Amino acid sequence: MLKDIFNIPSPGKPEATPPADIIKPGEFAAILARAGVGKTALLVQIAINGILRGKNVLHISTGDPVDKVDLWYREVFQRLDQEDESLQIRKRKDELLRRRFIMTFETETFSIEKLKKRVNELISQNIFLPAQILIDDFSFDTVSTEALSDLKGFVADNKLSFWFTIRTHRDEPVGDRRIPTRLLPLTEWFDLMIRLEPDNERIYVRQVGVGGEDDDQAGALYLDPSTLLIKMTAS
Repeated sequence: MLKDIFNIPSPGKPEATPPADIIKPGEFAAILARAGVGKTALLVQIAINGILRGKNVLHISTGDPVDKVDLWYREVFQRLDQEDESLQIRKRKDELLRRRFIMTFETETFSIEKLKKRVNELISQNIFLPAQILIDDFSFDTVSTEALSDLKGFVADNKLSFWFTIRTHRDEPVGDRRIPTRLLPLTEWFDLMIRLEPDNERIYVRQVGVGGEDDDQAGALYLDPSTLLIKMTAS
């Protein structure tokens, strides 16, 4: 379930049964939200969740430079350390950051073929061996189904899990799954889709349900607007 996204065992206190990954190798997931709502903050926390589980994470940005993306991680690390000392992030920050690799592309020249080539170079040259790939602000407007199928096969062959963030717009038409109608043809490619919805003093994290209803209503997650850290509503 979506609420298990940060069910992370504390260092030195392994659980008898490790928590399951939110998506499995070979799967796609997407975070949908308007600009400025918190897509990058949530994506970074998903990456940190993987890092704390001992996974190597490749973070790809099509807009921000490496130093800006790195600053996101350091700020979230600091906030998590202040909220949960049991994670021992301050003591382990350098070790944790070695499990993260940042790659940037120019938006105008980005393509799936270029992405595959760069990832293959990292793997073949033993520079970095990712288990998770996250790409921030990916545009599907000009991506063909053939390219998506090719990427899905690449992800499965290399046993990777792949997260996207997708920008939505306030006034665009919404379909029966409460996501923009322009994205409905893409839903068959995704094993998980999440919406960020600002509401009063919280930014709710909603898992898109198959029939249009949201899952995890009893234990709804949200981002705290002051820290952008993920929280759970009181039951």
